Amino acid sequence: MTQTPHKEGTFGTLSVGAPLARSLREMQYSQPTLIQERVIPPLRAGRDVLAQAQTGSGKTAGFGIPISERVDPRRHGVQALVLVPTRELCIQVADELGRLGKGSAIRVLPIYGGVGFGKQIGGLRAGAQVVVGTPGRVEDLMQRGDLRLSDVRIVILDEADRMLDIGFRPAIERILRATPAGRQTGLFSATLPLPVRELAQRHLREPVTVEVHPERATVDEIEQRFERVEEVDKLEALRAYLDNPATYLALVFRRTTYRADKLTRDLTRRGYRVGALHGRRSQNQRQRVLADLKAGKLQALIATDIAARGLDIAGLTHVFNYDMPDTSETYVHRIGRTGRAGETGTAVTFVTADDEDDVRNIERYLAGKRDKTATPTGGGPARGRRTGPGTPRPANPRGSRRGRSPERRRERTSQPR
Repeated sequence: MTQTPHKEGTFGTLSVGAPLARSLREMQYSQPTLIQERVIPPLRAGRDVLAQAQTGSGKTAGFGIPISERVDPRRHGVQALVLVPTRELCIQVADELGRLGKGSAIRVLPIYGGVGFGKQIGGLRAGAQVVVGTPGRVEDLMQRGDLRLSDVRIVILDEADRMLDIGFRPAIERILRATPAGRQTGLFSATLPLPVRELAQRHLREPVTVEVHPERATVDEIEQRFERVEEVDKLEALRAYLDNPATYLALVFRRTTYRADKLTRDLTRRGYRVGALHGRRSQNQRQRVLADLKAGKLQALIATDIAARGLDIAGLTHVFNYDMPDTSETYVHRIGRTGRAGETGTAVTFVTADDEDDVRNIERYLAGKRDKTATPTGGGPARGRRTGPGTPRPANPRGSRRGRSPERRRERTSQPR
């Protein structure tokens, strides 16, 4: 039976119990987002849910609130399982669920690879009631006999499209078979390609389908530029942007880990403060990069799509598609990481002659969504500069990348662009 919350608090128009209401106030959550409004009621009612929602839409609280209400804090053992594709997203989701369940003393445990088993096994033996994990580590702990899923009431598949892209489908299938047949299931995905729909058809029972497209709003706030450059000129084009004061914090996408590392080395040798994030980084390396990013020690993060999934970077001014994204939906998902919270942002895509068909596909895709920015523009680096073959790289007006204060940031963003 799904627990009905006592009407001792509110979250927008939703009634919530007193402990959860306190947690929401501490997290400064006062009004539900659109995805939360649409998925919380059916999840509360015990329905399976198939939801299309992007990172940054608030989907974690969308399934986290019903999980917090459904878990019995008096019972030890795993009652809720959330599967995610990456370690970063695992930690991020577990942190938010932990804060949501704080008032009810619900124990949330993140489990992921790249670290020892000891602490995770200890958390399971201590009675963790909610597990957030990557499929590989979840299977490892199941095979060791340390993780039992026989009491699981609800399973959430978060970022399902990326889990399938990575190759986790066999593991997901085996994990789901180890849970009770009568469990409740929620599947959340930024895109709904055929493999995701097939997975939903196999494991969801008469699901409520919810589609929320926050990128339609965020893309309106993003200036999009397509830079026609030769492959050999991309580095100089990127440097011209990084040398401009308007590029305060950037996320640069590359297709592979090798390319991400190479670009990171090339920029570091030239004096730029950058970090790399991809699947081959150890957990300690990843944590250091994210800590440096949060502390303002980096100007740019070089990342692959999978490693960047689930990252929500505050103050991001620019997104660079150094390599063309594989699909139009991936393009929208990448650039939607800037231009958030009412701020503007700039997305720059470096285009070679081989990429022209992809550009036309993106333009058609955006035009079909009727965004204000349906047709991205050309143009060079911020302030109208253009780079390309034979164009000299502008001098760095600040000399060093160090010492940019929040005050400088506010001064720049307050100026007309």
